[in-house]
Amino acid sequence: MRHPSPPVWTGILVCAIVLGHAFLAGGSAAPSPSPAPCGHLHFPAGKADARAEPPRGSRGYDVLNYDLDLRLDPEARTVDGTVSIRLRALESPLDEVLLDLVPLMSCTRVRAGNRDLAYTHSGDSLRVTLPEVLAATGETTLQIEWNGQSAPHGELRAGLLFRNHNAGTREDFSDDQPSIFSVSQPWSAHSWWPCKDNPSDKALVTLAITVPDSLRAVANGLPDLTTTTPEPGWIRTAWTHRYPVATYLVALAVSNYVGWSTVCDGPDFPNPVPLQFQVFPQDREMAAIEYAPTCDMIRFMTDLAGPYPFHQERYTQVEIKWAGAMENQTMSGIPPYVFRGDGLFETLILHELSHHWFGNSVTPTAWSDIWLNEGFARYCEALWTESRYGDEAYDQFMHELGSGRHETLFAGDGILNDPNPIIQLLVYDKGAYVLYMLRGLMGDTAFFDLLYDWAAGPERAYGNVSTSDFIALAEQFAGRPLDGFFTPWLTTDEVPEIEATWQTVATGTSLGRVGVTLRQLQETRFELPVELGIHFRGGMRVVTAPLTERWQHFRFEVPGAVDSVTIDPDGLLLARTASSPSARLEVTGPSPNPIAGSGGRFGIYLTRQERVSVRVYDVRGRLVHERTIGDLAPTGLAQDPLSPPYEFVWPVPIGEEQRLPSGVYWLEFSTRDFRAIRKATLVR
Repeated sequence: MRHPSPPVWTGILVCAIVLGHAFLAGGSAAPSPSPAPCGHLHFPAGKADARAEPPRGSRGYDVLNYDLDLRLDPEARTVDGTVSIRLRALESPLDEVLLDLVPLMSCTRVRAGNRDLAYTHSGDSLRVTLPEVLAATGETTLQIEWNGQSAPHGELRAGLLFRNHNAGTREDFSDDQPSIFSVSQPWSAHSWWPCKDNPSDKALVTLAITVPDSLRAVANGLPDLTTTTPEPGWIRTAWTHRYPVATYLVALAVSNYVGWSTVCDGPDFPNPVPLQFQVFPQDREMAAIEYAPTCDMIRFMTDLAGPYPFHQERYTQVEIKWAGAMENQTMSGIPPYVFRGDGLFETLILHELSHHWFGNSVTPTAWSDIWLNEGFARYCEALWTESRYGDEAYDQFMHELGSGRHETLFAGDGILNDPNPIIQLLVYDKGAYVLYMLRGLMGDTAFFDLLYDWAAGPERAYGNVSTSDFIALAEQFAGRPLDGFFTPWLTTDEVPEIEATWQTVATGTSLGRVGVTLRQLQETRFELPVELGIHFRGGMRVVTAPLTERWQHFRFEVPGAVDSVTIDPDGLLLARTASSPSARLEVTGPSPNPIAGSGGRFGIYLTRQERVSVRVYDVRGRLVHERTIGDLAPTGLAQDPLSPPYEFVWPVPIGEEQRLPSGVYWLEFSTRDFRAIRKATLVR
């Protein structure tokens, strides 16, 4: 199914898009790409607190531990909590600590030891004045008390959610049991507890949860052996996580769960992995069927990426009343619609598990590198499909991620290494396709050695990484620079266009030899593995031509006289062929960027007459301006030097756009069928 024309943050549910595809494919032997992985859904801006990303960087300190103690009231939907934050100064002097906490949560007290500290809570910023100035490497512990009524937060309308089992369902059963759970990606942890809500600062966490005694609480790590009763009718359970964790992966879930356990083990298995399952009572039978492949999946991931990173604790899968899933560290949240008993959502189970290698242990330093999470987990789905169902199923899976779902092959969908919004289908599908093409360029041996070392290498495990780190490691295993491969795929949304010419070469034998010249027609030079079908008397042989230059010549030999040569015989190349149609809308610019003074100029190219509109969004995903540019005549495409574009200037010299403040904006140009997104920085 095609990605929708409007930006995903304007009200389109990615879950619905992919889920619809999955149900249309119901009954197939091999699963389709997983529906709505990782809780990554997109909701209308303006209906929840959609604050821009919290401040990046160290803020002058490093969090070592969070010790959380929460009381959750399902009826009032309130949170009362305390957190002890142990931190170390990275800069000298450090006299203030900046934390994140939404205004709906009221900070009531901050202490260090027995001393009350001065603080200000304005917007999403909680600033605490330290009692003494800390020198570099000096440590202190803050105790913070807060309370409030939880509300959906951010573009995913997530955070800490209070729901019932029967909320939003069509099932014919009366079940008003509570379902409380957290989904904090990308930066909704601070919607329910004070923290430094940044993936670059991982810390150790303990979490105590007090809830009505009819319910069961689950959290990251392992529970203490004893529970307490702080007051009649309430029960308190404490959980300890021994591994550093990013704030967006700190999680809890509460309901009237029924659970069971097992251990994933075997003679060829390096470390036993305890498995825990928690589901709503009515889903117990079907959940056992859906979760049955979990141990096989852990073995698969162990072969691919090394031992389960958190084997000293366990892997828990817990049911949450949400439209998506979420890979919280050691505790994946799985939605009720998965429990069908037919394995339709098998790759979703694998996707969340794979994040424990790609995302949880090895965590991006910044959200601009989110493809290192989602692209890798999506490609793990493809590799699982290949190993379990064979090459044909793998090819079909990749086709669905490429041209089967994205008609324009991601042209106009934005930049993979700087996506906006952060969580969108681009980082899943194009991210996976980049790995697919890298495998074709490097060969299986080097590629799979790279994946294993990326996930299991001790210098990266349990730490933070960036795209540049992955590129550097890939170049080591490839034995050559790969900038020509990564730069266009990660930093542009162009699509290669390939032309092939061929001629036979006389051999004097029954063998057939053919020379093939491949030429790239687009402006930017790409590196990509081009599959060619060499047709000869008696059959066809598929060969790979590693295209690294603007034009390149290859020779191949087949067992018969050559009849013809075709590009991409399986339809899996992320490129257009010279004979295939190009996108009907292309936009270049802006020039200059940043934009100041007289505005930035965009070039609009069309292959047919279209009405073109533009919408402008700010960093919060809010629509700040829209206009119809007009009915424009065809111009040809950008790679044709004889095709001058229609020029559009933004901001326009007069009108409300002149009141827009300095900042980063995204301009979405659209026709009836196509769109193109361009990022611009406005300087006043």
